[in-house]
Amino acid sequence: MSSDTARITPLLKDSTSITMGTEITIVIPVYNRAHTLGRTLRSIEGQKVSPARVILVDNNSTDDSWETMQRWSNHMKECGHDVMLFKERKTGACAARNRGLREVETSFVMFFDSDDEMLPDHVADFSEAIRKNPTCDIFGRSIECEEADGKRRKLYFTAKSPMFNHLFRGCLSTQRMVIRTELVRQTGGWDETLPAWNDYELGVRLLLATDRIMDIGGKTTVVTHHLADSITGTSYSSRHEHWEKSLDRVEKHFINIGRKDLARLTDARRMVLASQYRSEGDTCEENQMRKNAIHQAARLYAEVIDKTDSPWKMKAVYLHNRLFKRLTWALARIIFPLG
Repeated sequence: MSSDTARITPLLKDSTSITMGTEITIVIPVYNRAHTLGRTLRSIEGQKVSPARVILVDNNSTDDSWETMQRWSNHMKECGHDVMLFKERKTGACAARNRGLREVETSFVMFFDSDDEMLPDHVADFSEAIRKNPTCDIFGRSIECEEADGKRRKLYFTAKSPMFNHLFRGCLSTQRMVIRTELVRQTGGWDETLPAWNDYELGVRLLLATDRIMDIGGKTTVVTHHLADSITGTSYSSRHEHWEKSLDRVEKHFINIGRKDLARLTDARRMVLASQYRSEGDTCEENQMRKNAIHQAARLYAEVIDKTDSPWKMKAVYLHNRLFKRLTWALARIIFPLG
């Protein structure tokens, strides 16, 4: 039993959250997160307004995750809260999320990760925004990201130019949004063929289906922890095929609806990714990993240049990111105006 798991039972005795009307269900996929799951569950229990239901889906964990989920579920049920546990044998967070989605009965759903935490006002703030704006389909808010070294940075959500900002800034990442349940179902749910950046791809489908999106503003109420064993991890070049598969899928969505302007943006996003590969090559100490990062950067760069009708713009995006490492979205906003 992990130390985090061992601490969960005594902390559960002092639950002070309020059960009141809310249209939000929380769905959490879990895979070998006994070392972080206690933190996530305690943060849900500490909400000033409790969610209507919490759905935990174990995805073939081999550690103590299932036992942690059971203990927490039993306690919460004793306190009158609605918690459901499931096991999903099909591998992948998307399959686990879709399993949980099938059990959602509320109008809105919040997909959360088992290594992140929400501050006490999180559910309350989104519930109030939904109450005041019942016709909106997507509600979002900026979050804090804590890196492995303990440093934090803000990851922004914005409802302005949502497609552009999502493509370049990932505004509709899992932890930043609450979505109308029927919208997720109508757009096909989570794509179980994508091993990573699946919320990136889902966000594109959501934005192609609705423009009723709202930034609820206010202080950040989620801290996401960037861990080496998370889905995103800490290296891009070592799993290049994962990110690029999602970008390919997004580009296909745009081509299918005749939006060449948006498809062009996916090439610009590939150039940012190529720059990230190359930056990893600059800093990697292990020789083979360094060579692979440099190779993947050169390959992806060449692929974009060979296919694009705007080679100088693509080169500008790449060079900007190589030089400054950030704010490349601002340059892209200028040189790639949307029609």
